Amino acid sequence: MLLNQDIAERVREGRRRLGLSQSDLAKTAHVSRATIARVEGGAADSVSLGAMQRVLNAANWDLRLERGVVPSSSTTSFDVEAYLDSLYGEAR
Repeated sequence: MLLNQDIAERVREGRRRLGLSQSDLAKTAHVSRATIARVEGGAADSVSLGAMQRVLNAANWDLRLERGVVPSSSTTSFDVEAYLDSLYGEAR
C-alpha cells in the first residue's frame, strides 16, 4: 500500500522531472495549488480520489486500484508479493 509520503515523493519527483511549478501542475490537473501543496506535504488522504488521480496523471504517474471492492468479511488471502510486483515491477 502506498503511504502518503510515497505519494508525496512521486508527485514532487514527477513535477520536477517535467519542469513544472506547483501552480503549473495544479492547472494541468485541474486542482488548486493548495491541493498540490497538501499532496506534496504528505496529506494525500485529505484529497479526493478523483483529484488524486488527476494530480498523479499530471505528474506522469498512473493510479491503479488492483484489488477492487470486496466484502469486508472476505476471507480471501492477500498476496503481498504480487501486489508489490504490480506496483514496482522489476524495480523492486
